[in-house]
Amino acid sequence: MEFDLDCIPCFINSLLRLGRETGVPAAQQEALMRRLLVAMAAAPYERCPAALGRDLHRLIRDQLNDPDPYRQIKLKSNQQMLDLVPRLRQIIAESEQPLQTALRLAMAGNVIDFGVDHGLGIMDTIERVLHARLACDDSAELLADLQSAESILYIGDNCGEIVLDKLFLETLNHPNVTFVVRSSPVINDATLVEANEVGIDRHARLLTTGEDAPGAIWESSSNEFRAAVAAADVVVSKGQGNLEGLMNAPREITFVLVVKCDLIGANLGVKKGDFVIKKRSGQNRPVPEA
Repeated sequence: MEFDLDCIPCFINSLLRLGRETGVPAAQQEALMRRLLVAMAAAPYERCPAALGRDLHRLIRDQLNDPDPYRQIKLKSNQQMLDLVPRLRQIIAESEQPLQTALRLAMAGNVIDFGVDHGLGIMDTIERVLHARLACDDSAELLADLQSAESILYIGDNCGEIVLDKLFLETLNHPNVTFVVRSSPVINDATLVEANEVGIDRHARLLTTGEDAPGAIWESSSNEFRAAVAAADVVVSKGQGNLEGLMNAPREITFVLVVKCDLIGANLGVKKGDFVIKKRSGQNRPVPEA
């Protein structure tokens, strides 16, 4: 998926939110914004948004001299969701279809995203998603595939959200799941640090994409990651960044997300704010050896 000019305001607003949430001094924000705008003017727009986001957030970390400027935001998001776990476990336990409910909660968690200004709240989204009709709904096929699979690859996205992913994996209780995170910090995306902090390692083997893009990009991710994608019986991908980078991967992938922008909505034939569980066929492209 190629970059669109409508992506530019998202990058700018992400930087503005970073400044507000972390207290970056105004003078430093201005210097960073000027550097970001120069970089965006010169950037190659034929790449996917996640690839451009990787480069721009490297610039942000360099300018701030901070390897993880969203660290406190990530901690707060995870703790907020961990505090809700008893309540959410009860919702799952009382459901007539616990696994379907846990999947919907995991999808609702995708709304926690500092990279996109979507105006959606987590608790409102949870209430909506439990009862909403999905704009794309391949959930029945996905759940059947998961329960018959010998191996599952689950590609995670943001902090906070990964707590709900953990609840889904806990409910699924599959013996052979690999959970994928970013190799190093970018925006509020989960890394090995946060995955271990919330306890995903108790339900899955952990793997990284091999890079720091805010999405798993097929062309630039590690051979180990791509080999794992190819080998798994079922691949689940959470969020927009992973969709942007994997929509042309050479195998079937089920994408689970809340649509946060019109560009993604147009690509999927849905609207911003819609809930999507969509299986897409892979492209005929080679898979590298690990």
